[in-house]
Order: sequence, then C-alpha cells, then structure tokens
Amino acid sequence: MKMNRVIAIIVMMFFFQFGSAQTYKFKTTGFSVSQKKKSGEWTAWTKTQPTELLINLDRSKNRFVVYSEIIQLYNIYKYEDKKETDKETTNRYFCVDNEGLDTVITIVAPKDGSSRKQIYIANEEMMIEYDLVYLGENK
Repeated sequence: MKMNRVIAIIVMMFFFQFGSAQTYKFKTTGFSVSQKKKSGEWTAWTKTQPTELLINLDRSKNRFVVYSEIIQLYNIYKYEDKKETDKETTNRYFCVDNEGLDTVITIVAPKDGSSRKQIYIANEEMMIEYDLVYLGENK
C-alpha cells in the first residue's frame, strides 16, 4: 500500500511539472537583416529571403530556441508586460544568447485578424526579423 502511494505522488508530480509548462511553437517563412554601421545608424533591411526554421518559446525554461543550422539559444532574464495598440500586440523579452550577448526579442502580432506575426531578434550589432506562422502550444 505504501509503495502505491509513493508511485501516485511521483506520477502527480510528473503531470504537474509538465502540465504547467508552456511551450509556444512557430515556423519561419522568411527573414531579413539590418546591421549597425560604424556611425551607429542601422542599414536598411535586406530583401526578405525565404526560410523554414522552427522557433520555440519555452516559458518554463525561460528561453527561446531557434533551430537554424547552428542552434541559437536565448535565455530570458526579463519579461516585459504585453503592449497593445489599435493595430498590434507586442511581447518583449530580454535575453542573453549562447555567446553572452544581451539580446532583445520582440514578437509582434497584428490585430487585423491575419495570421502574420513577426519576431525581431536584436543585439548591439544586428537585427534579424523573421516572418512567423504560429503552430500552437504545449501545456
């Protein structure tokens, strides 16, 4: 009887741990880049290039993972409150990447009902903009 109780507790802990985790999944369809010039100004965005990558936002592990040829890992250290305007909703995350660079990741979702979302990954040297398709979430 005692062993059954221990197993039940372990099973409940397992479901609680994975039941409370939220992972949001996205697929990219295109990307564009802007780089900082020596003058401190940003270059114009490059022409959007097609790409298919997966991006996960894992709120339980406080990180973004971009599954590119070289996996990009961004550890979130601060969540900014969601901002809404008449046209869009913005979520901003302050992160540190695999190389220790401070990085700001911003997800922009229009309110016009389209499924077009964008994610901006920016550090002091460059910005990458990906067009996104939301694939859903795991809880």
